Amino acid sequence: MLLIIVGGYFKHPETVLWVGGRMFVSDIGEFGKRDGKVYMKEGRRWSVWASYLKDPKGLAHCGGVLYVADVDRVWAVKDRSAVFEVVGPKDFTAQFLNGITCARGGKLYVSDTYGNAIYLIDPRRRTVKKVLSVEKPNGLAVDGRGNLYVITFTSPGRLLRWNGSTLDTVLVSSVIDGGDGLVYVSDRDVILASGYESGKVVKVSPNGRYSVIAQGLRTPAGIGFDGRYVYVPLLELGEIKRFKVF
Repeated sequence: MLLIIVGGYFKHPETVLWVGGRMFVSDIGEFGKRDGKVYMKEGRRWSVWASYLKDPKGLAHCGGVLYVADVDRVWAVKDRSAVFEVVGPKDFTAQFLNGITCARGGKLYVSDTYGNAIYLIDPRRRTVKKVLSVEKPNGLAVDGRGNLYVITFTSPGRLLRWNGSTLDTVLVSSVIDGGDGLVYVSDRDVILASGYESGKVVKVSPNGRYSVIAQGLRTPAGIGFDGRYVYVPLLELGEIKRFKVF
């Protein structure tokens, strides 16, 4: 285990995303205020990638664009100065957008945790379509076959897999209570998942077998993976920790 960032830099770090050697972190700031930010770390240097967001949570990097799920809208960030709304309240009614991931054809999946829904968004056409009704969906990930994995913010937590027509249950367990972060590791064909309420990070195979990577954590949220380590934002502590996975 290695502590990467100590409290004092972040207020409420929610999601970590690794893209080509750069680490992005969404920081909610104070809940309900327009002080949320996305930070970017390259080498040892940190910089603000996007600011004046409300409560930014899930991050996805698709087609060279960083997408951010933020309460009732999705932002696109092309560089530090180009932040624009992809979809928002004028396009659909969302209660708590949370997880986001890339889908096929340049589209996005986004979860509405308190709206009990998952949407498919086309950023180019700026359209939104509800594709699933799921109780408290949170983190999302797509595997190499196009299956969508969903972890639920429930107790016990549930890990689900959707192939576009059938929704299957992969795992139901207290080990992922308050299911939050989700990452698919393509070269190992495994899922990394965090339980916000269980305080654990686990590695799960497609058949539901799991092993614990880390435990005893306080409020582990949207995890990120750099190919070797899993990075765990501890939302209430304002810290990020990393743990070796492979």
